[in-house]
Amino acid sequence: MHLPDIIPQIQVTLECNFNCDYCFQHHQNGFIRLSAVEAILEKTVAHNTQGRSLRGNLPILVIWHGGEPLMAGLDFYEQVVKIESRFRGIRFQNRVQTNGALMTKAYAQFFVDHNFHIGFSLDGPGDIHNRHRRFKGAGTGTFDAVMKGIDCFTQIADPDRLPVIAVITRDSIGREKELFEFFKGIRAQVQLDIYDLRCRDMQLPHKKDGELMKLAPSPDEIGEFMIRLFDLWFHDSTGRVDFNELRTEVRMILQPELDLGDPFHKKRCDPGRLIFDPHGRVFSCDQYVNDALTCLGHIQKDSIKHILDRKIQLWEEIKLHLRCSGYTMACGSCEWGRQHMGGCLTCMKYNALVLAARTKGLSHWTDAALPPPLDNISGETYYCQGLRTFRDHVRKVIEQELVNE
Repeated sequence: MHLPDIIPQIQVTLECNFNCDYCFQHHQNGFIRLSAVEAILEKTVAHNTQGRSLRGNLPILVIWHGGEPLMAGLDFYEQVVKIESRFRGIRFQNRVQTNGALMTKAYAQFFVDHNFHIGFSLDGPGDIHNRHRRFKGAGTGTFDAVMKGIDCFTQIADPDRLPVIAVITRDSIGREKELFEFFKGIRAQVQLDIYDLRCRDMQLPHKKDGELMKLAPSPDEIGEFMIRLFDLWFHDSTGRVDFNELRTEVRMILQPELDLGDPFHKKRCDPGRLIFDPHGRVFSCDQYVNDALTCLGHIQKDSIKHILDRKIQLWEEIKLHLRCSGYTMACGSCEWGRQHMGGCLTCMKYNALVLAARTKGLSHWTDAALPPPLDNISGETYYCQGLRTFRDHVRKVIEQELVNE
């Protein structure tokens, strides 16, 4: 079997200066050792370059994540660049996802000088952002500090677009116009991160299911939210803001021949994406880093081949059990099933089964039953029905636009 190239996501630390309501991590002290970083890069380069010529400066994407990765300090990233410079014929593409509050002119200048791609976590205008993103300890809103950090970065980097990840919760519903104008005002390139089920949500007893709904919109609410936001974006002539997901939806309508494969075999996450925690342990998803029992291996003890083989084997086991055992998965019968990568629910359901089996002392996760409300959610994501309504709307708008031309 051909193994995919590695995309390492390095969790520099699990510590964070924020305490966000929807965070799925348990924040812990400690930072990754540079020796672990060196081992990750060495094994990634060896794996990705096997059998290839390096004369073309092979690109390797490295994602620096957290917790809050800027808490590691500028000296850490200076040492990272020195380590990367030792690899001949490799062009590292470094990406940092930050909450922005610790951004300084020194950080910004360094990132510009060394071609780091910086993404900011920003949920929208102050009242929306501060609702769920507050400082650890103080409990005060973080919006002003984030905007100060963004301003510090843009003064030096002067990007054409400001890359932003915005978490969409129930508090965003009905605020589409404000969100659109806000992101338009800062010339943002927005990735929408619709609040979805977390591993932590699966551990709530049934009587607390209502707590989940304080953050998660309903599928119908998400459908309406996406429709209103799409209409604002599609009919805006300024071009001062873009949304990754909305542009992708248009492309799917205009190119119906695009086929991402049989929904039974497809994967939402890149098969080569590996998460490295500050201890050097490897996981298939950053939602799992709180649970050592979901670890795929250790970078300083195991080969990349061993880690990838285990990830692939685990994924096939998950699909075979969940999609052939009576649990409802709607992708196969959905007209959009072969064009979209779905959501996280297959892995989420697997994790719920693992937790249920462990709680009941069962010998294997396949002996457990899914807890409500996960047992009756169909599709690959909790929001499937709303997203289908949204895609029907996008298709009608595009078809009408083509007629008008």
